[in-house]
Amino acid sequence: MHRLAVPRGKAYALDCLGYLGIAAATLPVGIVLQQTGVGQHQWAVWGLSAVPPLLAAGVAARAESGPARATWGKRRLRLVVDGSAGGTRDGATTEEAPSPSRALLRNLVKITIPWQVGHTVAIGAAYGGFEDGDPVTIVAGGLSYLIIGVLVGGVVLGQGRAVHDRLAGTRVEPA
Repeated sequence: MHRLAVPRGKAYALDCLGYLGIAAATLPVGIVLQQTGVGQHQWAVWGLSAVPPLLAAGVAARAESGPARATWGKRRLRLVVDGSAGGTRDGATTEEAPSPSRALLRNLVKITIPWQVGHTVAIGAAYGGFEDGDPVTIVAGGLSYLIIGVLVGGVVLGQGRAVHDRLAGTRVEPA
């Protein structure tokens, strides 16, 4: 197991508490939309459900591309995101924050995609997708496990660089 797998997992769990706050803050909007009839349209609900994960990815990207180079959870676990494309040739880090666009890419892959795939499963299930054999709901259900496995496996195994780290050219290191 990679040496930072457990601290990274704990940091992500702390960050998820903040993301839960973002989701809870959008609840009144959802209630209003349900009362106005928008909630009767599955694809409208799915599209609107993308707002909290997009906001969460933006918040995380801003934190990681800023001077702290870390989200709230990473700061508490004394971790930072190194944006020097995974370090220098000799393996040393340059203590460089990722650019805002690289930090956003990293967090869209890490936060928004899995969260929205989960929404797809939950919304499909709420509208009878499993009972009706809806292919979108069924495929999203299988993909959700695959995505989680790939993201967690990348952090736990090998160099400890998950897909989102590799795509964005970042590395999580001790502060």
